[in-house]
Amino acid sequence: MHTVYIHIDENLDHDHLASLQTDLRKINHITDVEVNDKAPHDLLIEFEEEHISPMTILDALSKKGVHADIMSG
Repeated sequence: MHTVYIHIDENLDHDHLASLQTDLRKINHITDVEVNDKAPHDLLIEFEEEHISPMTILDALSKKGVHADIMSG
């Protein structure tokens, strides 16, 4: 497993973040998505690096209309 820290540019409310979290968890090889209500621009995403890349995750976020950047990986 590998974890990537992603920063979202948009200001998303709690419901939108929860929906995004649910949608990301449905993607094959993403094993966990953590959102901190005190840092709503930040996501921690755990994934199987043998099967999916951080760029694929960013692409999935982009398709949801979210602009994001990888902060570490």
